[in-house]
Amino acid sequence: MPVFISYRHTDRAAALRINKRLEAKQITTYLDVMDSESQTTDDITTVISRNIIKCSHLIALVSDDTAQSWWVPFEIGEATITERRIATFQIDAAKLPDYLDKWPIMKKDSDLDLFIDAYTIDRATFASKRSVSMEGFESMESTTGATLTKGSADSFHSALKRKIRLGG
Repeated sequence: MPVFISYRHTDRAAALRINKRLEAKQITTYLDVMDSESQTTDDITTVISRNIIKCSHLIALVSDDTAQSWWVPFEIGEATITERRIATFQIDAAKLPDYLDKWPIMKKDSDLDLFIDAYTIDRATFASKRSVSMEGFESMESTTGATLTKGSADSFHSALKRKIRLGG
């Protein structure tokens, strides 16, 4: 159940910091700067799409510079289509586009801790569902084996938004 970290390359330092915090909690991540294929291919769209499908969650880092990026909105769109759990991490006082209100918006490290907690619950839920027969479930299974449905993604988003709003 890797977490895809979407960011504009001018925000690489923030992406690496978040990546380090997730990995410290034994959460596998996908960060394109650490993927040699994404650095050498002419078909980056296919590489990005394939890696989003391999992930169960996506964190989109948003800053003032993100408005100049085509990739971050593309990656959010791909994650939306494939029912991934999505959260935004607002790096600075950037004005966020209204469409991001659909998902949890993290602004500080304590919000990222709440994401990590929610991710950990998801991982345990996915593991228990995998041990039960999948018969009768209407779902899509990613290459990581995580059962992803619109209802479960919406539940993740709602619960995390509520926890962030309440401060834990």
